Amino acid sequence: MTDVLTPAIAPGAVPVLGHALLMKRAPREFLLSLQGTDPVIGIRLGRQTVYVINDPGLIRSALRDPDTFGKGGPITERFRAMFGNGLGISDGELHRRQRALMQPAFSHSRIVGYAAQITEQARARFGGWQDGVEVAVHQEMADLALTNLTRAMFAADGGVEVDADRFREATATVLNGLYRRVMDPTGVLARLPTPANRRYRAAESHLRGVIDGVVAAYRAAPEDRGDLLSILMLARDGQATMSDRQVHDEVMTIFIAGAESIANTLAWACHEVAAHPEVEARLCAEADRVLAGRAAEYIDLASLGYTKQVISETLRLRTQGWALSRTTTRQTTIGGYRIPADAAIMYSPHALNHNPALHRDPGVFNPDRWEVGVARAVPRGAYIPFGTGNHTCIGEPFALTEMTLTLASIASRWRLEPVPGHTPRPKVALTMPVDALPMIPRRRFPATG
Repeated sequence: MTDVLTPAIAPGAVPVLGHALLMKRAPREFLLSLQGTDPVIGIRLGRQTVYVINDPGLIRSALRDPDTFGKGGPITERFRAMFGNGLGISDGELHRRQRALMQPAFSHSRIVGYAAQITEQARARFGGWQDGVEVAVHQEMADLALTNLTRAMFAADGGVEVDADRFREATATVLNGLYRRVMDPTGVLARLPTPANRRYRAAESHLRGVIDGVVAAYRAAPEDRGDLLSILMLARDGQATMSDRQVHDEVMTIFIAGAESIANTLAWACHEVAAHPEVEARLCAEADRVLAGRAAEYIDLASLGYTKQVISETLRLRTQGWALSRTTTRQTTIGGYRIPADAAIMYSPHALNHNPALHRDPGVFNPDRWEVGVARAVPRGAYIPFGTGNHTCIGEPFALTEMTLTLASIASRWRLEPVPGHTPRPKVALTMPVDALPMIPRRRFPATG
């Protein structure tokens, strides 16, 4: 009979704070270092012991057992203060009910409709670039992603206007503030009257006010406007509809979790393509063959295989999320390790994606690793950019559609050159965005589409 083990505590803890300083200063490096230790190992965040699962198979098993490994833990609970019971945070029966109610918003027919708006925005935005005139690509992608999500969420003819610039700025402020709160095991720093905390509270108040106003307007005139919010407002479980509070939480979750991660991935993809001429050549050749100078449309997705590989490799190398958490609902064992009830569990998608035992040459940007035959060799659970199990990101089809169409539309008309002397770096934040990405567009094809 195999002995049941108690997870060891990782070295490097200091009195009172434990490993919190390591997690705050260099979370990616610290969590990647744990991949070389036990399949399950404990770390200390303040007085709390958090059990980090390092093995991809065990992570997959945990995520596919939500009755034992529920939503919770130090990261999730700090998110809950912002997102309430949105789909990304809720668990159990509420999560199952909400997912069933929201699934129609991401059906094939709806994605086709959203794709048409994405194509329209790509055509307008990239058609406005000028040959040789520097653009802030990180800002362009942030604006584009928020615009696409806003148009998908709120119908253009819905009678509601949203200040996209202010909404985007508030979203960025909240994400930065959430990172500081996640990294504070005491919770004291968030309560201090600092300028950063005041900006956070003002940004949060703005986001909530905008969303509450739109929800109230839609509730006053309930009809299907062909957008995401209409589906949320009209969805029924028997005779019951979602409460305004639940709709608010779902909208907040979609905006915070959706726009930033899509924008970051697209910005990093532009950087990686420009840094690898052989990748750029193949990406542009595919765009020439499929698009011939026009913006990409939904019908083109099946023919944009290499573009999808570039997106997949960007999601691996530039992981949007360094750590996620769960909480055990009862005492359990996983991989031969005993975990107590109500224990915080953590796993790191970033560490998985950069583990050389799981991905050959993990520091190399190589879209070929996602060719159909090659990708099958990746261990199950070693690459889960949208999660797995019943908490798989419901917006995955939307995100992949937007990122593929956008990148192909850029490649159809432009080459993006790095600005000499500038090296983009990831910011230390929850989604690891690029700090700044100025690039110079060079026209490749006459603007005909």
